[in-house]
Amino acid sequence: MIKKSICILLSAIIFLCAFSACGGDDDISLVMPISADPLCLDPQIAETQTAKTIIKNCYEGLVRLDSENKIVSGVAESWTVSDNGLEYTFKLREDTNWQLLKTYKDVLDDENYMENFKTQVTAHDFEFALKRAVDKITDSPDADKLYCIKNAQKIHNGEADKSTLGVKAKDDRTLVINLERANPDFLRILTLPLCMPCNEEFFKATNAKYGLELKYTFCNGPFYLGRWTVDHSVVMYRNEGYKGNEKVKPTAIYLNINKEEDSIITKLKQNDYSCAYLSDASRFSLTETKMTFGVTENSVSGISFNCKDAFMSNVNLRQALLILTKTDAMTVPQQSTGKAVGIIPLACRYSDSSYREAAGNLSVPKYDEAVALELWKKGLEENGSESATIKIICPQEYLGSMQKIIQNWQKVLSTTIVAKVEAVSAETLKDAIRNGKYQLAVTEITASSSTPTDMLKNFTTDNSKNIFGYSDPVYDELVNKIICEHSGTEILSNTKNAEQMLLANAVFLPLFNYGDYLALSSDTTGVFASPAFEGVNFISGGLD
Repeated sequence: MIKKSICILLSAIIFLCAFSACGGDDDISLVMPISADPLCLDPQIAETQTAKTIIKNCYEGLVRLDSENKIVSGVAESWTVSDNGLEYTFKLREDTNWQLLKTYKDVLDDENYMENFKTQVTAHDFEFALKRAVDKITDSPDADKLYCIKNAQKIHNGEADKSTLGVKAKDDRTLVINLERANPDFLRILTLPLCMPCNEEFFKATNAKYGLELKYTFCNGPFYLGRWTVDHSVVMYRNEGYKGNEKVKPTAIYLNINKEEDSIITKLKQNDYSCAYLSDASRFSLTETKMTFGVTENSVSGISFNCKDAFMSNVNLRQALLILTKTDAMTVPQQSTGKAVGIIPLACRYSDSSYREAAGNLSVPKYDEAVALELWKKGLEENGSESATIKIICPQEYLGSMQKIIQNWQKVLSTTIVAKVEAVSAETLKDAIRNGKYQLAVTEITASSSTPTDMLKNFTTDNSKNIFGYSDPVYDELVNKIICEHSGTEILSNTKNAEQMLLANAVFLPLFNYGDYLALSSDTTGVFASPAFEGVNFISGGLD
């Protein structure tokens, strides 16, 4: 009888322990609002922030970034780099697999695919993915990030076959990548969605619909796509078969469409949302809450010169005004995170560190009234004018600082300048800049990518994001060489040189750093954003 009672007691304890393991701390669901459907979840061509967030969580690359933005192992358990920096050899884990779902029955032409499909993630999956990424047919928007790989640029330009790409799976667990030129930023590039693996058999079975629906999405990351309801929500579930260096804590991630920031803030306060992107203005309205905030300083405010304007098209006139602008005397806006020391935002990365830390600060032209006056006179003479009428538009919080700046311009340049400043709404400012209907404007430029050259491309002649009307073949050639020709430390030094060129030609004068925020509700922990908000990582997310 005693033995029977002990057995019953032990059974009860085991049951309670099992129940506790299945619920409580192990049952974590996190909710985040998104502004729209992801449109396409093909990692090689995905562009939207929502798509990149899903890919960051549902796919695992050779390497990944941790919460400190350090490069750590992903599917590759180890890697070596040759002394000349041109050959990377990755050794892959044996225990990483693609997640098979019942929804694939309509995709894979095999009634017994659950038993027959080989799910191991292999070096061939990465070789196929990288060849897709640079293939001209794929038309990947980020293909130029891989131009350092041998023959990548030629393939992307249609000048070589993709079979010549310097990427080779020596066997299932060994991937060798040969570069055309050394790139110290290459490992970070491999963490981007562009470089996620792609299973060739599954890809071909989708008949050109890869990533367009739930059943055409194949995942190997800490989560897998479990539900996709158009115009409503996306749900990611924990991949119980995931093998990585970090345990996956959440059981489910719900991404619900909500475009209303007031509603988002309310739901964050009520802990209905676990986390959400917030603008700096919204973040500062929540200072009295128990929320925590992760910031990515992805914007720089500054004075933009419209290089197509009748007066501002003259570089001497622009330089004169820039030299006479006392940025140190400006009032720091409340929402700023500090004084800017470069054009490329602080969120941009280079290898295993911040680009700004690696490159150093820009050299701002020294304030010099005599030099400025000489440049101004020369510019007026070139324009055939005796004076110039200048108008600056700016947000309300910059009005006082800009009034002091133009007062100084008028003091030094006297009757040869008529200057005024006007504070306008955010929408009016945005429209004026987008349509080129301004002379000078205080505005923010924002990095949508952590790659520094992506910001530089926004100033090139034919770029659709060039709001400055700037056109300089010398600058265009420099940026092109950074992307297509430069190697090693040349990449870093010339990226900074390109920034310095923009400043020297008075295209954009950086003023202050700004950030966007990932707000975590009072009961959420462990969720963090990738640099420049290229995604949100949920793998370590938890609830207090």
